[in-house]
Amino acid sequence: MKMIVKKICVWIPVIAIMLCIFSFSNQTGEQSMGLSRKVSEILVDFADGIHLIDMKWNDREHAIEQMQTPVRKLAHAAEYFLLAMAVYYALKYDGFFYRFTKYLTFLIVLGYACLDEFHQLYTAGRYGSVKDVVIDMCGCLVAVIISVILDKRKNIII
Repeated sequence: MKMIVKKICVWIPVIAIMLCIFSFSNQTGEQSMGLSRKVSEILVDFADGIHLIDMKWNDREHAIEQMQTPVRKLAHAAEYFLLAMAVYYALKYDGFFYRFTKYLTFLIVLGYACLDEFHQLYTAGRYGSVKDVVIDMCGCLVAVIISVILDKRKNIII
């Protein structure tokens, strides 16, 4: 019985991340843009504060506008990086054959990325984008590569 509970519990982070992604995708276009703007403002102010950039107040608005798209795309990749890590380790703990874990992780995350973009077709001010799926899968690919490398290093050390 304990083993069944443990196998269920390893999937909780996967479900939590999927729900988080769903909630971000459920935001209207205006809400989503507002969030990326707020993050961009924080990044620009931080960079100015540590003198990484010399920001005059007039340039600040332009810098914030320029940051919004990269912030949004990086957020896509980061969400799916985390999802892929969680799926990979849940599958691994669940006992899937090691060679298939990376491929199954990729397929599960790809399926969710496609469903997420489909969901955005029905959200006000949002649209589905193949480009976003590609960005999502870049985050997934990095996570799978890191996970495989860590697994191989662990097996060499042991």
